[in-house]
Amino acid sequence: MKKTYEVTILDQKFMLKTENNEDHVKRVTDYVNKVMHAIKMRSSTISTQNVAILGALNIAEDMYAKTDETKEIIADWKDRLNDLIDLKQ
Repeated sequence: MKKTYEVTILDQKFMLKTENNEDHVKRVTDYVNKVMHAIKMRSSTISTQNVAILGALNIAEDMYAKTDETKEIIADWKDRLNDLIDLKQ
């Protein structure tokens, strides 16, 4: 069941409808806020739209880096498991 949460990002309020719990919404909101505020702090003249775009790019970069890292870990574990299987035979 979807719940509605009021969140604030870059001092703007938004209403979010989600099936996630409040702790999840807070973690996501805090992360987005952290990224956006870090960008805004680097340039006081940057527009909110550009902050949002750069923030989205930074978050996507983080996501893809974690995905690539996870794929490497999985591949490493597969190799280790195959080595163990080969040792047993």
